[in-house]
Amino acid sequence: MAEVFQNVNNFFVDERLQQMPTFPEWENGAIEQSLREIEELLEKRQAQLDETPGELETQYYWMSYVLRALGYCASVAEPPPQGVDAEDVRPDFTLFYSADDFRRVVGMRGEREFFANALGVVRTLSWGSSLDEYESEDGTYSPAFDVDRHLRNTGTNWGILTNGKVWRLYHRDSSGLLNTYFEFDLMTALESNDMDAFRTFWLVFSPEGLGGSEVGGAIVQRLLN
Repeated sequence: MAEVFQNVNNFFVDERLQQMPTFPEWENGAIEQSLREIEELLEKRQAQLDETPGELETQYYWMSYVLRALGYCASVAEPPPQGVDAEDVRPDFTLFYSADDFRRVVGMRGEREFFANALGVVRTLSWGSSLDEYESEDGTYSPAFDVDRHLRNTGTNWGILTNGKVWRLYHRDSSGLLNTYFEFDLMTALESNDMDAFRTFWLVFSPEGLGGSEVGGAIVQRLLN
């Protein structure tokens, strides 16, 4: 398998990561379908991506479609629960297992109950930009801080930080450390045509990864414990 992931500060149990090919989800037919859709998207968007799009463009041209290819219902820029500072930045995406899950809570927007059934939140940076340093009007800071803030504001357990190419997964229990996460280089996996590498990505970052399926509970929870 291509070298596409890093288990930074033992975010997951290393032995469990090595056991992933034995998980029943490893042969899920949805993985190949997701890969085809993302490969087609990459071919379609290559010219735009070559121009190094900014945050909003990366969200629109890339992330929204990749999340859909993975199987999510992804809601954009949802307001944080009432009682949280209104000036706090909203998560770029809030991830739901299905459209039905989203519809059940859409009437509770702006309340903590809206996020109770969400699988996670996403912070998207400019295409290919640093995931360690973010330049703002107030200076430079770690964008992982945004993920931690979103997780605490919403009460969700899982947060994704990405520049479109590289994805990092954080858990609310350790997100405050800012340096404990699972990192996956999606672009390298796509360019290497390594199916097993993409299977690893899918098992961690898909709805089945964060939320489970009929064959088992959340894959990330198995890797974490």
